[in-house]
Amino acid sequence: MRILLVTWGSTGDVAPYAGLAVRLAAAGHQVVVATSERNAATFRLHGMPVRVLPLARQEESALAADRFDRWQSPARLRRRKRNAQDMAHIMAHGVLEAVREGVDAILAHPLPHPVCAEIAAGTGVPCIGIYTATPGMLLPRLSASPSLAPHGYRVAEKLAQAAMSPLYAPALSWVRKEAGLRHGRGRTVVDVLRGQRVLHGYSSALLPKGMSLPKRHSCVGYWWPVRDPGWRPDARLVDFLASGPPPVYFGFGSASPDDAERLSDTIRDAVRLLGVRAVVQAGVQGLNVHADNVLTINECPHDWLFPRMSALVHHAGPGTTGAGLRAGAPAVPAPLALDMHFWAHRMTALGLAPTRLPARRLTSQELAGALRTTLRDEQYRKRCTRLAQIINSEDGAARVLSALTTH
Repeated sequence: MRILLVTWGSTGDVAPYAGLAVRLAAAGHQVVVATSERNAATFRLHGMPVRVLPLARQEESALAADRFDRWQSPARLRRRKRNAQDMAHIMAHGVLEAVREGVDAILAHPLPHPVCAEIAAGTGVPCIGIYTATPGMLLPRLSASPSLAPHGYRVAEKLAQAAMSPLYAPALSWVRKEAGLRHGRGRTVVDVLRGQRVLHGYSSALLPKGMSLPKRHSCVGYWWPVRDPGWRPDARLVDFLASGPPPVYFGFGSASPDDAERLSDTIRDAVRLLGVRAVVQAGVQGLNVHADNVLTINECPHDWLFPRMSALVHHAGPGTTGAGLRAGAPAVPAPLALDMHFWAHRMTALGLAPTRLPARRLTSQELAGALRTTLRDEQYRKRCTRLAQIINSEDGAARVLSALTTH
């Protein structure tokens, strides 16, 4: 099949889709990836042709807003809204152009899924949503709570989709006109996504018991990132790991906790209070911890690094959370924003972590206390090990392949 895989977002959003694209290509499918130039190298590294969505200016605007304009002023909200609307329109234009050149199926990340679903309705090309996180997870008090199962998640999903609708409205209107869809079709994201086939790329074992996903949604298990074929571990890291007991990992991925210097100092002080060794991943925020028993590193594949750690402290992004659980490594989640709070909530609810600590208010005393409990109480590692067995028995990419042949 000729498959158009559409994705956009942070490294954690994009890396699992590269792994999925590699599996699809290995099965004989022709895969073209539509994403921004910032993320294109992740796919080109594995020989995937990329149709670049020209989102550089909008990405820079979003990043600048995160860095310099944190007050929830009306002007800031208007700028963000216009920027998001521009992104949706650029995605819609690029995807429709690609579909008209000839594809047999669209696989869509949750962010471009509304425009992809509407394009599918207008062109007759099948579209499947492939999600590593969902809009409903942005409201964790509803979606992550066992007491609100089975319907809390569905309510959260509808509320989040309704809130997103103004961001997609101009792009969806343009698609309807371009694709010749009838006037009067439902105009909201809720309408567009109702009844869509969606495959969730994580384990159902992480969800609240009895939680009810929308109709035609199903959890299929993780699809995992793939390593750079030329990657080798840094000699400094290999030597550090061999020089003592397994260290604690600290990393916040491509999320930014505002003050890298403060967070670096917090990590250093927590490590000193505990008397442990640590590996700190610098990330985009540039963490840098100077201490005799601490090594600061750049990028390193989690599937190689996490099994060598005694415990993890991370931002609870879906990819990092999954990689840690796959390795059976106990963790202290320190979420920053968005769906990270959902995954942190689920880790504590399942007894995989003793607590969750908001990254922007993290103190060395709290962090040291949570890590001390995690390292000393073997129940956390035992629960993570049991869940790792479930996660490693699932093959999310194989389920996506199967769905393509039955859609």
